[in-house]
Amino acid sequence: MLLEFTYTKNEYADGWRKFIFLTKVIRKFDLVIMAFSLLIPFYLFHQYGFTRVYIILAIVIYFFNITFIVVFFIRPYLFYQEYEQLHHPYKLLFEDHKITFDAHAIHSDLSWDIYKHYMENKDYFYIIQQKRTYTLIPKRVFPSEVEINAFRQLLTDHLTTP
Repeated sequence: MLLEFTYTKNEYADGWRKFIFLTKVIRKFDLVIMAFSLLIPFYLFHQYGFTRVYIILAIVIYFFNITFIVVFFIRPYLFYQEYEQLHHPYKLLFEDHKITFDAHAIHSDLSWDIYKHYMENKDYFYIIQQKRTYTLIPKRVFPSEVEINAFRQLLTDHLTTP
């Protein structure tokens, strides 16, 4: 099965963020906790005033929230900009005995053994090599649901789902 596609910046960032949720690195409940944590300094300042301890606590809380925002929202875009190969067309040929990978000055014949398992959501297939290393396949590249099911079966024949 031959797949040809070019990532868009928004698609790549969306796939990155959805992978974080799919692998449960971050859960939706974590986002709720983070949102509430932003309110803690306001409560403390209102109740107890602007003491040194509460100011330091507020700085720490906001530092962690800003770090999360950068990693979750900004880093995927920076990664996309930094790696030129993500801007060029990909050609992936999936066969029973190998995978041929063609992308901007990269040509590789890979064994299925390089991948451990696969995951999917409604928009993407993630073919996973290691815990945080994966190949993102947008489902938009398939012309029909029949093709998606055939690809899913090919992945199931060679890989496991976690």
